[in-house]
Amino acid sequence: MIYGKEITGLTVKLRSVTEDDAEATYKMRMDSEKVKYMHKVNGTVEDQRNYIKAQRKKAGDYLFLVTDLQGHPIGMRGIYDVRETSAESGRTIGYGDAFQNMEALLLGIDFAFDVLGVETVYMDAAADNKSVRGIQQQIGAIEYKREFLEDLGYEYVFSTLQKNDYFRCKERIMHLIKRHVQRAAQESNI
Repeated sequence: MIYGKEITGLTVKLRSVTEDDAEATYKMRMDSEKVKYMHKVNGTVEDQRNYIKAQRKKAGDYLFLVTDLQGHPIGMRGIYDVRETSAESGRTIGYGDAFQNMEALLLGIDFAFDVLGVETVYMDAAADNKSVRGIQQQIGAIEYKREFLEDLGYEYVFSTLQKNDYFRCKERIMHLIKRHVQRAAQESNI
């Protein structure tokens, strides 16, 4: 689906992916290190363009291009399988720094809770993907099962994130992002 507004944070922006983003997103999806915990993609840039075209029409499926504040692509974020009270968070690829990647995740989850109005966001991550698992725990996600996914070759941890838990935990993380932005601004004035 298409979300017609740009979502702007302190370090990144999110906007619905377009067919013009096919080359950039294809390169991201072909980076074996960044997508080692995701389903592999095959095909060409044109196949990616066709995927984006179909995805933009798919009900309950939002795919965002993450850019830095200057508009350079630095990742993707997905919110999908949107239902009346829940959604799934995933399709995450991040090339930004740790603060940009964290804020992109938060903006996607804010979108699910604030714009889509869900109460629960489902998340998953490979058990050995310590950085993503750590972030999920920091924002209040609670593990509910583990399962070995044969097609990916990894054990996955499945978690739920409740709206109230998230907003309680988010304040602390946003404080860190704000401090980072303030420090960067001070350093650029020196």
